[in-house]
This record gives sequence, structure tokens and C-alpha cells, in this order.
Amino acid sequence: MKAYFKLWTISRFIQLLIGFYFIWEYYQHPSYLALIFGGLMLFQAIMNVGCFSSKGCAIPKNTESYNEDADIDFEEVE
Repeated sequence: MKAYFKLWTISRFIQLLIGFYFIWEYYQHPSYLALIFGGLMLFQAIMNVGCFSSKGCAIPKNTESYNEDADIDFEEVE
């Protein structure tokens, strides 16, 4: 269990808290929208998935380094 929770970031804990909050709201004032959203947030936090894609919600890292001194080729358009 320690190894599992060691990988958790602050955003996963926030997702977990939001999920529990909306589940609690469902029990206080029954609304299926709160239940679905709370369940979705809990699922994402526990399973460590983001936007249900293979790459998650992360922006792909650019492997090319930016060179400020590189020459830029311009083409004139008529």
C-alpha cells in the first residue's frame, strides 16, 4: 500500500476529495449527476487515468530543442 500511495500526486488527492464530496452531495440531495461526476472523479483518482486516452491529458513533450540563433528561411509569396 505504501508503494501505491507513494506515486500519488497532489492532483490525485484533490480528485479523490472532489469525488468523495460529490458522492456525499448525492446522499444529502439525491441527484444522479452528482453521483456520476463523483464516481468519475473517484475512478480517475484510484485508477490514475486522465482523459480516457492512452496519453492522458498531458501535452506531448517536444523533443526538438529551440535554437534562437538558427537561420529562418522565408519564402516570398506573390
